[in-house]
Amino acid sequence: MKGSEFVSAFASKGYAAWEAAAFEAAKSGGVVEWPWAEITLSDGTNTCIVRVQSDDFAVGTPDDFLRMPLTPGRAQQIANLTGLLLPTALLTYRTWQQAQVKLNPVAMVPNKGANLVQFQAHNAAIEAQRAGRTGLIAGDKKSVVLSNIYRKGYVVIFGWYRPAPDVFDNGKKMGDPERQPLQPLSNVHGESYWDYSHGIRFYHPICTVNGEEMLLEDVMQHPVLWRLVSHEGPIKMVRYPAPNSPPPRAPSVVFTPAGAHVATPANSLADLGLGRVAEDSRIASLTRK
Repeated sequence: MKGSEFVSAFASKGYAAWEAAAFEAAKSGGVVEWPWAEITLSDGTNTCIVRVQSDDFAVGTPDDFLRMPLTPGRAQQIANLTGLLLPTALLTYRTWQQAQVKLNPVAMVPNKGANLVQFQAHNAAIEAQRAGRTGLIAGDKKSVVLSNIYRKGYVVIFGWYRPAPDVFDNGKKMGDPERQPLQPLSNVHGESYWDYSHGIRFYHPICTVNGEEMLLEDVMQHPVLWRLVSHEGPIKMVRYPAPNSPPPRAPSVVFTPAGAHVATPANSLADLGLGRVAEDSRIASLTRK
């Protein structure tokens, strides 16, 4: 189903129907298989290479798609199909920092909340600004993130960077015209709230740290290495509550050379096994370390 067809079919239905359809699309391959990009992280001593989808989760086809906001539980359910992870706030920043295509946030007034027609209009505005450019894209959406300020029944959001200045968070009040990013780290919205500005960005479960493979979730919770991916200390919760669990194994990944911050055509969502679980023992062996 194309993105425009998705809107036509579900605009008059409630968000539960949209999300169920998005989940089924993810299982059946009806989502855009964005290329993967690498970002390089450093704490001054250790270096980590993380793979990230080059754009936000979208239903449809490459020539007709809809970047689809999701509630955190549904986003996690989709991620759990193959063991993908949502980002921390710092990962969101590093992704924006190393993006080839930095877009200006597009605000829509009034904000209609869970409204597929407005989601489609926002998607069109993003595409007009992107103007066909490819590579790692950022600035298009806020991100649903993992954070130590998580509280049960709520979603944590962060991001929506302008192309400049290059700063993680300037600390200005929400709504200040000079605030960077527009969305401070926040847990005020209930888990069922979402609007056009929310985006879902997935990260591969295996990263490399100092040349060795590690689970990204282990880095997030490591007593020292957390500094590579977090500004809050070790991340207490690496997955939102969801009705399914990630597979015990993850598909193989071929990393491009360190420092090559470009989107790579290999290892699309389909390659990562949406609709199938690739047989690979590396997750199990990494877990045992």
